Amino acid sequence: MPTDRDLFEEEQQMVAMSFGDHIEELRMRLVLALLGLAVGVILTLIPPMNIGFHVMHGMQDPAQRALDDYHTRRTAEKIAAAIKAASYSEMPARISAAALLGALRQVAPGLGLPEPDPAMEGTFVELPMEVRDAAAIDLVSSNVERQKALISLRPLETAIIFFTVCLITGLVIASPWVFYQLWAFVAAGLYRHERRYVYRYLPFSLGLFLSGVCLCYFGVLPLTLRFLLQFNIWLDVEPNLQLTAWMGFATLLPLVFGLGFQTPLVMLFAGALGIVSAADFREKRKFAILGTVVLAAMLTPGPDVISQLLLAVPMLGLYELGILLVARQEARAAESEEA
Repeated sequence: MPTDRDLFEEEQQMVAMSFGDHIEELRMRLVLALLGLAVGVILTLIPPMNIGFHVMHGMQDPAQRALDDYHTRRTAEKIAAAIKAASYSEMPARISAAALLGALRQVAPGLGLPEPDPAMEGTFVELPMEVRDAAAIDLVSSNVERQKALISLRPLETAIIFFTVCLITGLVIASPWVFYQLWAFVAAGLYRHERRYVYRYLPFSLGLFLSGVCLCYFGVLPLTLRFLLQFNIWLDVEPNLQLTAWMGFATLLPLVFGLGFQTPLVMLFAGALGIVSAADFREKRKFAILGTVVLAAMLTPGPDVISQLLLAVPMLGLYELGILLVARQEARAAESEEA
């Protein structure tokens, strides 16, 4: 920890800046951040790379895979229903004895069957055959083609969604520059030891954010779609996903998961500043459970319970992890004081 003299000098430097200086600093940082964002958006629109195009198709993949799985299950169910409901009718078939003997000699040459006798010409053999009902065949072959998952209902819908995806992708590309500008403005109002905490926890924050986004994209979105499409099977309704609704869902939900995974880091940062302790977090656990469930219901864009639970359960686990980290930090601080 710095000495009282160091804290006093830093505080005097902060106070020396007037309110107008802070506003001017904020304006300059925002302008630089927006310029970096503009460069990131331009990079997504450059034709050779087509980053925005690939990102948009990547966001459509979970919906397309879920719809393909849905049609595969529907086709399997229809085949099973057709086989079960199919009726068979007997129809005898008259086959030439010479042709039948020749076919058997080709199929099973080891049996030593004789050559067809010319006297067998005009002799026929009747074999029983069963013919499946044609209606069952039509039932099996219907609706097995691959369909597009997303549909557009308005003329400008696709263009607006595409440029929105490019804007978000450009923000991701320019995020190091944008975060640096925001951090440069915020750091001017922090003490040296407070800035050290931020430098220490920033890599872990990025790792937790990416973990939450990956869990949502590769686990939660497909599982949620499969669960919701089961209602279409149950109600016998053909599913069609609107482009605007899906892209908003697929964009907002991973962001919510990424922010939700910051829970242990926020707890650890608050514990390091001495605002709360591990005992306080344990004492307020029941309120944390209630608040987490309510917050997950408010943050998830869909009305389904699955996505809400898939956000609430990991956040509760991260809350317990945060308690362990804060307790470990307090133990280390106590050991250093004793030393």
